[in-house]
Amino acid sequence: GAGDQAIAHLDRVRHADGSRPTAEIRVEMQQLMRDHAAVFRTGKVLGEGVAKLKATLQSFNDVKISDRSLIWNTDLIESLELENLLSQAMATLASAAVREESRGAHAREDFPDRDDDNWLKHSMAWVDEAGDARLAYRPVRLETMTDEVETVALKQRVY
Repeated sequence: GAGDQAIAHLDRVRHADGSRPTAEIRVEMQQLMRDHAAVFRTGKVLGEGVAKLKATLQSFNDVKISDRSLIWNTDLIESLELENLLSQAMATLASAAVREESRGAHAREDFPDRDDDNWLKHSMAWVDEAGDARLAYRPVRLETMTDEVETVALKQRVY
């Protein structure tokens, strides 16, 4: 019975008969991420994005699949891909909203500096079926695992 849950999920999506086509939900997610998760962002914009994305993510429960077949079913594949992308988008937005610093491609206009004291850590996110993200962190390993390679010192990126 190890695969029963996965098969049940596949069948649930394959037989979904809601009112929203996959493409409509996907476009909504794309526009939301473009508007609320651009490289240059603020806490306010990210927070608004989390709330809006949660509604979009929950709207996937109302997805409509037209093709019920199991052979070359691009409608099903696109829907399963969208379901995954919605969770990834929520993980991205939720973790960015709480990271109060700028680092690499994450540039917060309200926190322009890098903050190694509080944010030199990896973010991990789990998104549940309701669209809520749970965040946790693990430390960054700065030491190499061999004496053959030197550790690279932390350095601010400047352009």
